[in-house]
Amino acid sequence: NHVWVVTGNGVVTNLDMDGKVIWARNIQKDYGSFGLNWGYASSPILYKGKLIIEVLHGMRTDDPSYIVALNAKDGKEIWREERATDASRESPDAYTTPALLEHNGETQIVITGGDYVTGHNPDTGKEIWRAGGLNPQQRGNYRIVASPVVVDDMIYAPTRQRPLLALPAGGKGDISDKVIWKWASAGAPDVPTPACDGTYFYMVDDRGRATCLNAKTGEVIWGPERTAQGTVSSSPLLADGKIYLLNENAVTTVLAAGPEFKLLSTN
Repeated sequence: NHVWVVTGNGVVTNLDMDGKVIWARNIQKDYGSFGLNWGYASSPILYKGKLIIEVLHGMRTDDPSYIVALNAKDGKEIWREERATDASRESPDAYTTPALLEHNGETQIVITGGDYVTGHNPDTGKEIWRAGGLNPQQRGNYRIVASPVVVDDMIYAPTRQRPLLALPAGGKGDISDKVIWKWASAGAPDVPTPACDGTYFYMVDDRGRATCLNAKTGEVIWGPERTAQGTVSSSPLLADGKIYLLNENAVTTVLAAGPEFKLLSTN
């Protein structure tokens, strides 16, 4: 019955289906100005009455990164938890959106950014586990745009193109050595978030090259294959046995999902 919106200036708004504002607040005014190099761009997630928002920044601020949960009904803070990072320069910045992980009857929030992927308790925000390795050379320009993907007890964490890490659910503490597979070759995404059905893992890079991997092992099934010419910034959509890719020239490429590369149409 409601829509929750977070805009780039930090205003969080709850509206009903008639467009009436139920409540609104500005998290920049409440918790400090955003310090990302390219502006704020994370989307919120809704979980059991909590609107969970991440603010991962550091390029243009010395304030810590944090996660905050607001009461979806009235906008009041339920919890706020700082998220530690030793990333430098632009690398603390993240434009990612949290993902929800269900494992053994428990739910976690999965977040990527600041050189790490972390799992958090949705009731408190407390960190349960973390894995490094997203910025192995500790570069100062490893901001992360593509969001984490969670399917079938597997956590997929993209970074600035590569490496992309696949990790198991159920860890505690430092799980950096628990990587199931790692992708460090061409075709990895920078901006588009990958798509996965549990069997196949689909990546599209910023030039529109598509790659399909075995979701469990990281083995190449096909790709990278070229699609329509043009920059791709939107994430691939997996639906009805098809993969939809939209580039910045407004060209939609439709591929067949599955173990063979098939170009179905270009619109």
